[in-house]
Amino acid sequence: LRAPADVAEVTLQPVRRYPLDAAILFSDILVIAEALGLAVEMPGGKGIVVPQPLASPDDFERLTLPTTKEEAAAVVKDRLAHVIDAVGLIRRELNGRVPLIGFSAAPWTLFYYMVGGSSKINQQNGEMWLKEHPEASAKLLESLRLVVVEYLSQQVEAGAQLLQVFEAMGSFISEPNFEAHALPHMRMIADEMKARHPEVPLMVFPRGASYSLPALKEAKY
Repeated sequence: LRAPADVAEVTLQPVRRYPLDAAILFSDILVIAEALGLAVEMPGGKGIVVPQPLASPDDFERLTLPTTKEEAAAVVKDRLAHVIDAVGLIRRELNGRVPLIGFSAAPWTLFYYMVGGSSKINQQNGEMWLKEHPEASAKLLESLRLVVVEYLSQQVEAGAQLLQVFEAMGSFISEPNFEAHALPHMRMIADEMKARHPEVPLMVFPRGASYSLPALKEAKY
């Protein structure tokens, strides 16, 4: 959904229909991957698909990869404005009825889709990249973390009252690799968000990586 009014409407419908205690922003987990330059599709019955995932570090030429928080903020402002505008619209429509939860996919989840393309095939590609392209993997994860922070921060500035970081692909990374490559970025996201918005609760859902919950709790999620 690219129209803020459509995002707001789909977010608000469950709140109108059911006695929920919060609204959660309706937005795809791969909007950041799309904003960085990859096409994302949702064919019926197949889930989310990146039809042309990154085959090697040479494919970074296809992307816009921020290296500073200023560059990352510009990506969000220029390419994800429809989501940020929707947050403000939703808050106005809610008019205090329930709080609004904003969210973003975590860096590893974005990385997984960007190099593998799907949750159903190429499931080994993420860890293969970590092993075969360590420097490029670190660069991509760093850029993703920068954008996630700015995306979440701009959601708060637009009106989100709680935030969730969604690690949807925790099932497709080993515990040692999670601790080495995913968890450090999760910690840095929490540190930055608590520094900028200390009043905003920060939640996390590490699907398939429940072993990380104690460390994530310690990181202030």
